[in-house]
Amino acid sequence: MGVIISKEFHRSLDIDGSLKPKAWDFVTKLTKDPDLTGLDVKIPKGPADKRVRTARVDLNHRAVIFAVGDEAEPMWLLAAIRPHDQAYAEAEKLVLSVNPANGAMEVYTPSAVEATVAGFRHRSSNPEDAPQLLPFTIEELVGIGIESRVATEAINVPDEDALLALATDLPAWQQKALLDLATGSSLDDVRATYGGDAPTGDEPVDPVTAARRPASQLEFAYLETDDELRRMLEGDFAEWRTYLHPTQRDIAYRKTYNGPFRLAGGAGTGKTVVALHRTAFLSRTPGARVLLSTFTRNLAAVLQTDLRGLVSADEAQRVTVNGVDQLVRRVVTAVDGQQGPPLGDRERDAVWNESLHAAGVPEDLAEQLTPTFLAAEYRAVVMALPEHTREAYLKAKRIGRGVRLNRVQRAAVWRVVEAFEKSLAAQGRTTYDVLACRAARIANDPANHAAVPRFDHVVVDEGQDLHAGHWRMLRGLVDRGPNDLFICEDGHQRIYGDRLVLSHFGIETRGRSRRLTLNYRTTRENLALAMGVISEEDIVDLDGDPETVAGYRSAFAGPVPQLRGFSSPQEELAFVAATVQDWIAADVPPESIAVVGRRNHELEHVKESLRNAGVPIEFLPKDGSGHPGSVKVTSMHRAKGTEFTKVVVVAVRDHVVPLDFVFSQRPESEHPLIRAQERSLLYVACSRARNQLVITWHGAASPFLPVAVNG
Repeated sequence: MGVIISKEFHRSLDIDGSLKPKAWDFVTKLTKDPDLTGLDVKIPKGPADKRVRTARVDLNHRAVIFAVGDEAEPMWLLAAIRPHDQAYAEAEKLVLSVNPANGAMEVYTPSAVEATVAGFRHRSSNPEDAPQLLPFTIEELVGIGIESRVATEAINVPDEDALLALATDLPAWQQKALLDLATGSSLDDVRATYGGDAPTGDEPVDPVTAARRPASQLEFAYLETDDELRRMLEGDFAEWRTYLHPTQRDIAYRKTYNGPFRLAGGAGTGKTVVALHRTAFLSRTPGARVLLSTFTRNLAAVLQTDLRGLVSADEAQRVTVNGVDQLVRRVVTAVDGQQGPPLGDRERDAVWNESLHAAGVPEDLAEQLTPTFLAAEYRAVVMALPEHTREAYLKAKRIGRGVRLNRVQRAAVWRVVEAFEKSLAAQGRTTYDVLACRAARIANDPANHAAVPRFDHVVVDEGQDLHAGHWRMLRGLVDRGPNDLFICEDGHQRIYGDRLVLSHFGIETRGRSRRLTLNYRTTRENLALAMGVISEEDIVDLDGDPETVAGYRSAFAGPVPQLRGFSSPQEELAFVAATVQDWIAADVPPESIAVVGRRNHELEHVKESLRNAGVPIEFLPKDGSGHPGSVKVTSMHRAKGTEFTKVVVVAVRDHVVPLDFVFSQRPESEHPLIRAQERSLLYVACSRARNQLVITWHGAASPFLPVAVNG
């Protein structure tokens, strides 16, 4: 017989890692013989629930547990680990129940709910003509499972802040259901999401069935085997691997999608979590070949590490985790042999300049064809062509390219492309874009299928940053059919990729897409600031439709972001160093702190300042999350895909955010696209913070910051 473990019990182990081996020893003894003298299992005085017990974990800590199910041979629900006296006090008040509306298992403190509700009863009521945040009746809220006392007050709260305060002591699923309703979900939507098909009748509720219901799995997991228990209690078994939102679980574990599926959602909504769980699910089919890919190598390394906690050794053998450019190299090498190192940006630009002069382009057009423009045209348009020919390019749609080119001008650009490719071939050199173009051709040629890696399922994270060559290659590496491509994207985080439409590459996701809207990473306050950064941009998704933020919200509140301007860089650096020192002095783990900047120039100064202040630091490495015990210093680009408890974003000033240099390299017609990418960079940086966000600058603030900052 297994045990039911709560998220709160799990969180206790994360807070104090020294408890992990003790917890394993405790649970092993409890499941074998709870009457062992060393466990000291006791019923607290006057408990609100007669099934509650406390038991010794060590001399200073006790577990709060519930005996559920068969009285003769109970199953144990592990509710929490607390210091000795706190465990007894909490156990007296906790109650375990099964919600009659959806069968969800709930552990909460009714007296705390009553105290919170009592505080709201004394608040002045809203004016009769004030808009109702929750336009429902008390009976309707109770009907979906909301605690009746809270439902009575919830229909009168004026805003989301008040609603979250009212719901703070409720079971987690009820809090999220109320937030869903407050942000536009219908009663039917909430009922479907959190499970409204509870069994009827007076028969005893099977605790395993209750723990496995959709709403329960936000907070509880049924662990059946010793291996599962050991990994959970002794290892670094992160919460997201176990406790999924019902929407996330439904998407990740759906048996079949009849073709490519696209999952959209803002930063922190759990797209990567879903991608990992989807990969694990697909790997459970014997003989399956699964690819999990993302844009950068460091993100791929993190995915590889995280996946280990979800799959068995056999399942791991069926999964390939690669950054997309790593995969490009594998595909090209399999057919063409080992390739030399790709040209750097400066070398590549020099070849484009030489090719421009060799192609004899008219002077008036040549002024617009900068190396940066030509590289982007090659990446976004040429690599998207179904055939690599002049005729295909003359007919191609150039969506989002800014500069219009007539047929004569396109013909001139094609001459430059041909000269560029010939020059590279003559030198025996290549570029990342040329390699991707070649990989796409190889992958889509049936004659090469025996030589190149092939997959039954492809899962893509950070899809908004992939370009045309990547998509054409991925489409060629997996046969069309059920569960072929599973794609996660957020157009607001497009800091590398071009605007493109998946259907142009034979990847049709219309009718097979979902959007996540609940942010788990950052506070409502941080989210509001991050969304304000990109509010003026028109973002499109990979279906070519406007990207909406409707319903995008955070499940928790926190400190208001600090925005601080200074008259000199020295003052700014001193403030940043003092802030980080204060956090560490307050027992914030250094590895959960990050300092993020747009340019290496500022980051080098930050590094020196922090080291002089005695702060242990390291630049965030390309592979993985770095070493414990060090504050992470990183660029906005490399911060993508990471999260930290506390974040300082430095040098958010005019001419740096956005960076003047990137505009000078591109034609004016492309400046709106560049500006959108620069806004997305700041959005990415600001959305890395789980709790505290601090933004600093000296001189004039960035125009991307809220209007109030800029006076």
